Amino acid sequence: MICKHLKLNKIKDFGEQKLYFCQNCHIIISRLQKTPIATTKKYEDYYEEEKGGRFGFGLEIIIRLFRFNRAYNIKKIKPQAKSILDIGCGRGFILYYLKKYLGFTTTVGTQISRPAAEFARKKLALNIHQADLLDIDFGEQKFDLITMLHVLEHVPNPEEYVEKIYKLLNKDGIFLVEVPNFNAWSRKITDQYWLSLDPEYHIIFFNYQNISRLLKKYNFHIKKINTFSFEYSIFTSTQSLASKISKSDQLVYKFLQNKKFKISLIPHLILFIILIPFSLLINILLYNSLRGEVLRIVAKK
Repeated sequence: MICKHLKLNKIKDFGEQKLYFCQNCHIIISRLQKTPIATTKKYEDYYEEEKGGRFGFGLEIIIRLFRFNRAYNIKKIKPQAKSILDIGCGRGFILYYLKKYLGFTTTVGTQISRPAAEFARKKLALNIHQADLLDIDFGEQKFDLITMLHVLEHVPNPEEYVEKIYKLLNKDGIFLVEVPNFNAWSRKITDQYWLSLDPEYHIIFFNYQNISRLLKKYNFHIKKINTFSFEYSIFTSTQSLASKISKSDQLVYKFLQNKKFKISLIPHLILFIILIPFSLLINILLYNSLRGEVLRIVAKK
């Protein structure tokens, strides 16, 4: 039976944002006091029109390199796989690289953001469903691999997704899921300044214990777990620490998104740069722990 989150204990109060622990399923739920924006409206402006991007200043090139690296690592998880469904596929670059360079014959994505979905269809010629996974009828189609990378924390009902994902996998299929790690070392230190709290978009928070519990509930077998990411770990740790020290609101991250430079940003940039080596060292030392910034889990049907 899917948890209805009827027994909640408040564990954090950040004013506008409050976090609750569900006694039944053990997940952590974020709630805002202000009226939330409707999901489709919220993600309509998440990606820019035309290019479907989110960042400037050459960062899009770096992001595409990260996406190719992700595609390569996905291929290594199940080398014989030929079909993949990427839930919340961004602009589709992972699917594009898997199809063009890594031997996948069936690449399907879901994306509720119109600009991102149109970019993936028109520019990358991908098969993209512009709809939520729960609203899509795949008929008899099943997949060797399903990925959900930094998406599960955005949905209010993660159990429904995991349940459907299990049914969409072929026998011995693989589910790769990646989410922010609520037990991350930097979250313990920075609390409300932790970048991955992201109150506008992140609804659910996971640690190894509750996401393992969720996957096992729907008969998945966990094969591998990792909590380090070159793409997310160093930046998340550094920005969180810089925000905590300066008592500011993720200024570097917001600058990279809106591309508007202000003189007041300079001290924060200097602090950010100073903190990078420290963040890198801590993340390396914690590489084999469960205290890294992300939870990356490979689960088998």
